[in-house]
Amino acid sequence: MPTHRFAIGQLVRLTTTKGLSPAAASTYTVEAAMPAYHNSPQYRLWNADLHQQRVALERDLEAVILTT
Repeated sequence: MPTHRFAIGQLVRLTTTKGLSPAAASTYTVEAAMPAYHNSPQYRLWNADLHQQRVALERDLEAVILTT
């Protein structure tokens, strides 16, 4: 079983917007790790600005690096 790369509370960005509305958020907070689907871990994500929740495969996500 594959292991999850992202931690709960971590900011992630969708790497693909194929099939998404132009209004869909691109940056989300990881809410929960979910079981793998087709050998790729899944995550439940939340965007507080748009009140938008979604599920995404790990292969479709990248970590957001915050700079100060």
